[in-house]
Amino acid sequence: MNQILDAAKGLLSLYVDVFGGDLLRYFLGAGGVFLAINLAMSRQLASQKIGERKIPAGQMSREIRASLRTVAIFAATGTVIALGARSGAMTVYPHVSDYGMAYFWVSTALLIVLHDAWFYWTHRALHYPPLFRRFHRLHHRSNRPTPFTSYSFDTGEAVVNGIYLPLILLVLPAHPLALLIFVTHMMLRNALAHCGYEVFPARGDGRPLFGWMTTVTHHDMHHACAGKNLGFYFTWWDRWMGTEHPAYLDAFKAVGKPVSVGSVRLGAVLFILFLGLGAGGALAADLKGRYAAPGLAAIIEFNPCKASPDRRCGTLVWLWDADEMPHAEVGEIIMPDLEFDGQKWVGRLRSPQNGWVFKGKVVPVGRAQLHLKGCAGPICAQQTWWSVGYLAKVLGDGS
Repeated sequence: MNQILDAAKGLLSLYVDVFGGDLLRYFLGAGGVFLAINLAMSRQLASQKIGERKIPAGQMSREIRASLRTVAIFAATGTVIALGARSGAMTVYPHVSDYGMAYFWVSTALLIVLHDAWFYWTHRALHYPPLFRRFHRLHHRSNRPTPFTSYSFDTGEAVVNGIYLPLILLVLPAHPLALLIFVTHMMLRNALAHCGYEVFPARGDGRPLFGWMTTVTHHDMHHACAGKNLGFYFTWWDRWMGTEHPAYLDAFKAVGKPVSVGSVRLGAVLFILFLGLGAGGALAADLKGRYAAPGLAAIIEFNPCKASPDRRCGTLVWLWDADEMPHAEVGEIIMPDLEFDGQKWVGRLRSPQNGWVFKGKVVPVGRAQLHLKGCAGPICAQQTWWSVGYLAKVLGDGS
């Protein structure tokens, strides 16, 4: 019974972690685009506004409520990925060197290109009238979309969109950073597609500078004319299958602007937003080096475990006062066999202070911090550890 309860608590903890990350990504992506484009730069982009954008009262609150359900569903599929990585059913490998840098970039591109194909054909299927009414109508209630429309899905549509990544990871090994790039790109492109301002640059003749990419106009026309412009990232499938709106290029020409100082500034804002969306998770798969426990009570060094190089072992290398840490000695491994589950490092954490063994997790945050959380039965604890190198730099600078 205790094992079942522990497993349930672990699963719930994993789901909550994934949900928190997905929720943060949605609000940073949709909210960031809304603040940057629809509010802060609306005057500068006035000539690039697509049509009269009178947003009905209550639309954005409805979109946000629906998006919370979508985030909950996406978190469920993210939890499946973490469990699949633990079991070996899905390959989320911790080191770029495991498959090489060339494979890393090819797999990242494949995740995006294959997702575009998945989206086009499932999206086209959802426009079949019987399916549309049940699975896709809510999204199209936003005739004048906003960045918050990006996740405003019926339950069925959220499931269809969410299961792509677990399915593709059954056959395509991926590094966590590749997955982070994929979901960050997906969120940002989704929010941009619904912002209502044409932020993609035009050529001198008024055509899109990157004709193979979908623009804001491209997707905005889909909301106005549902059977056309079904693609997500690229225009390929719409052109191959004859579903691109015949007036698309003319509509883009009316609002698209050539590259200018303003568009470069906007591009910089979007690039910073892209980096912000990915911050905090890019280095999660990399756990190494020396970290200090709170109060400099102890220093633990993380290295690949000798028996299992894919796992991490934490060795106690220094104690401030050995009398206060009677349950471990310098040189002793107090965190054996930490395993990366696609989101964080999980395993056993033994306290040198009282000897309790916690089942917990270690989450690297950038290169300077580790967040630790663990439970020994009903007792749970959490700490933040700091990189010794970072502390040395801070103390050395006197700041």
